[in-house]
Amino acid sequence: MLKSFQARLIVFLLVLLALVQLGTALAVLSSLKKDNYAQGVHAIDVSKNIFDLFLESRAEQLTQGVEILASDFAFKQAVATRETGTIQSVLQNHGARINADISLLVSPSGDIITATQTLEQNDKISELVLAARRTGGSSISTMIAFGDRGYQFVLVPVKAPNVVAWVGMAFLLDQALAEQIKNVAGLDISFFYEAVNTHTFSGGSTLSDDKKANFLTDIKNIAGLDAAIETPIFSNNDEYLSLGIDLGLPNQWGIIHLPYGPWLASYNSTRNQLLLIFSAALALALLLGAAFARNMTLPINRLVEYAQQIGLGKEKVQAPNLSGEFCVLSNTMAAMQSSIKNREEELSFRASHDALTGLYNQHAVERHLADNLPKKRGSLLLVNIRHFKSINNMLGIDVGNLLLSKVAERLKEWDKDIEMLARLGGDKFLLILEKNVSEQDCLELNGLFVREFETEVCFGAKSCMRLDVSLAVLHFEHATDNVNSAMRRLDIISDKAREESGVCVFYEQGQDENHQRQLTIIRDLPVALASNQLFVVYQPKVGVAKNDCQEAEALIRWIHPELGFLPPDEFIALLEHAGSIQELTRWMINRVLYQLSQWWEQGHEIRVAVNLSAHDLVNESLPQMIEQALIDNNLPKRALALEVTESAVMKDREKVISVLQALQDMGIHLAIDDFGTGQSSLAYLRELPVNEVKIDRAFIQYIESNKCDEFIAKASINLSHALGFTVTAEGAENLAGVELLKQHECDKIQGYFFSKPLVSEEFFEWRENFHKA
Repeated sequence: MLKSFQARLIVFLLVLLALVQLGTALAVLSSLKKDNYAQGVHAIDVSKNIFDLFLESRAEQLTQGVEILASDFAFKQAVATRETGTIQSVLQNHGARINADISLLVSPSGDIITATQTLEQNDKISELVLAARRTGGSSISTMIAFGDRGYQFVLVPVKAPNVVAWVGMAFLLDQALAEQIKNVAGLDISFFYEAVNTHTFSGGSTLSDDKKANFLTDIKNIAGLDAAIETPIFSNNDEYLSLGIDLGLPNQWGIIHLPYGPWLASYNSTRNQLLLIFSAALALALLLGAAFARNMTLPINRLVEYAQQIGLGKEKVQAPNLSGEFCVLSNTMAAMQSSIKNREEELSFRASHDALTGLYNQHAVERHLADNLPKKRGSLLLVNIRHFKSINNMLGIDVGNLLLSKVAERLKEWDKDIEMLARLGGDKFLLILEKNVSEQDCLELNGLFVREFETEVCFGAKSCMRLDVSLAVLHFEHATDNVNSAMRRLDIISDKAREESGVCVFYEQGQDENHQRQLTIIRDLPVALASNQLFVVYQPKVGVAKNDCQEAEALIRWIHPELGFLPPDEFIALLEHAGSIQELTRWMINRVLYQLSQWWEQGHEIRVAVNLSAHDLVNESLPQMIEQALIDNNLPKRALALEVTESAVMKDREKVISVLQALQDMGIHLAIDDFGTGQSSLAYLRELPVNEVKIDRAFIQYIESNKCDEFIAKASINLSHALGFTVTAEGAENLAGVELLKQHECDKIQGYFFSKPLVSEEFFEWRENFHKA
């Protein structure tokens, strides 16, 4: 509800007015409360003055009444003669006439001679008499306590002619006195004393019994009547405002009770009126606020509606005609609408076009193909500039970008029913044509690049260069209805076009399946290693001198559950390309060493050679890995041999030679495999830290019938021996070839004449039979 501006505005106005009204009401009520309290305090102060005056007036009257008795001749004579019976009778009669509660006669020294009630000696009377004698006073009026009760006490001297005694009369501070004072002051009066032994309050009061009981309870909770002497306190649930009067007696108090009901009634009436005014003001504010907010938010609502129409992205909407600040906002939104429109057009263009050439981009191509596939007629033609990265490196990115722009302009010149011309990124340009592209079309397109491209290479200097391009064509009849599949097939044929030197390469049925096969091989290698799909076979190496077999070459085989037998040349090349060959090499070495450990434990010291790829030879941690594997299988270094090809050595000669040297220093037997097929065999043969040379099967397989092969094999054997290497000939197929190799002093022979590669059990059995023959 409070999400709308109008609701928030109304709530704001109501809260603001409520706060103002509340502040005003609190201030008025607080002032009224203070004023009522001040008036109550003033009324109590007036009553207190009346209370004091009443007691003073009463004391004068009582003094006069006692003086009449003290001046009576007969009474004086009785006092002088100490006629106790007469004195007591006179005190009793005269006290009754003036309503005295206690009458007594005191000696000049302050001792009680006789009294109408049995009294203990009161030190207060002695103190009063002695004080009167020192000051020469005639009569005394004060408050005195007999027991737990308080009295107004009058003491008058009896002179004959000197002071022979003091006559005193005590008047109890009781409810009758309280009623008299109430009649004069107009307020309730109470006299209370605290019983020391029981710690309870009691006394006379004009209050009703229940109100007196409530007051006594409140006094106990408030901390005693002492708290009410200085400042009036509320009691009986604020029904009375009470002020304590100090009577000068221990544990004795007088209390004036002001009924606070009228003041509370006035306060409550004013508070109710303020609440009524407050509620009426809020109701009025609600109505006015709703009207004001609606009027104020009307232009905002129009602007919101305008913004929503802009957000829908429809045609340009007319801005609302407003005034004041809203007019400025409306004009700003109109300008924003134009900016958004332009920005959307720019973003839409950028989303579907290449920023450098202005051609369509890959996103636009994929969207176009998604709308048109499958399609029976038409072609995708991918143009790829050969060696463009080298041009960028030599001439700089700016020149490269200029060339790409010129290539785009030149492709626009080729008018062959082009549906779309796009740049896919880098040096790739794609043409989507409505017809099936032929080889003649490719020749015409390639002819566009016969003319040189002019560029500015440095400081305004002009340079002309020709660009070599590869063309890959995918007819729509070979494309699937899936955009990703179509683009993948185009990439496959594009890679093939870059590798070949021809002008154009067309996609042929089955190439995508071959690509999928390659991806399957790369993907399934980890599973194959874990599930024993791969296994090792061993091909014997026969020593010519002793006609024995103490060595073998380990070869890997893979039977895939779906693809069947995979030739090693196929999956090893793929794994090298995918960067997974080191994982395969590690598995191969561990598997071969595990088999060797079993043979060596049985006393058969066979050395097995494992082939390494170019990727293995640039791994500087290879020697440590092999050394640890030998230790784990409890084998000496001479149990393992490693074979490397010349092409692998040439990949990174310095690093490879460093790795080979480390292996040589460990005592690993090293051999150059496929000797004679490399381009630099003789130039680097003397530098390689190897022990053996293996002549490639290409020169051995037909040695008995091809004199050139025989001469090459003989020369290779002699050269290797001259350099200190042993020589192995691989690929011997028949006895005649074997005899020629023996004649030319070849050290070891490997080939199908002796045995094909065998699994470990069959190899061991063949070796045993060969030695027995």
